[in-house]
Amino acid sequence: MKKSILLVLCVFLLALTLAGCAAGNAGMVGQTKAPVATFTPDNATMAPVTTMQPETTMMPENSPMTTAENDMLNGMASGMNGGAAAGSANAAMTPAEMGRMAEKIADAVERISEIDDAEVIVEGNRALVAVEFEDQYSAGLDDRMKQLITQTVQKADSKITEVSITDDDTLYGQVKSLAERIGKATGLDELTGDIGDLWDRVTGR
Repeated sequence: MKKSILLVLCVFLLALTLAGCAAGNAGMVGQTKAPVATFTPDNATMAPVTTMQPETTMMPENSPMTTAENDMLNGMASGMNGGAAAGSANAAMTPAEMGRMAEKIADAVERISEIDDAEVIVEGNRALVAVEFEDQYSAGLDDRMKQLITQTVQKADSKITEVSITDDDTLYGQVKSLAERIGKATGLDELTGDIGDLWDRVTGR
């Protein structure tokens, strides 16, 4: 009887022992985490970083100018320097040269159909013009005629920038007399005052 009881107890203890082991193993299995695997490709490469540069337009150093650009620059230079050059060119003339230029301008003015005769004095960049009209012309020295004479003078000598005109008979005689004196003079010192006085009389100053 005692042996039977002991056998039952041994079987019971063995069962408890096996149950405990099984529970411990189960707990350990539940706590085990799968290892984290990191995959890196063998031939993985990083894409190169490209920096965008702003476009720069380079102008050729010796780029030839077009004809229009060249004309524009020449026109600007002419406008800035033309006035000074014109005055100095005529101002440097001798009395003989002034006389020849005056005759050239007078001949051009006399080709105007309404004008019978013209006398001219040139001084620097200005011209003094005295005219006599044809008998059949009666309009006199109106604005149209003044403009026509002025254009004719400046066409004959582009350096002339100021033109004063008279059709007064007395002033015509004075301009003619002084023009003859200029043509025969050796210097202008003796005539400068007379030219200025006559100019003032013609312009009414």
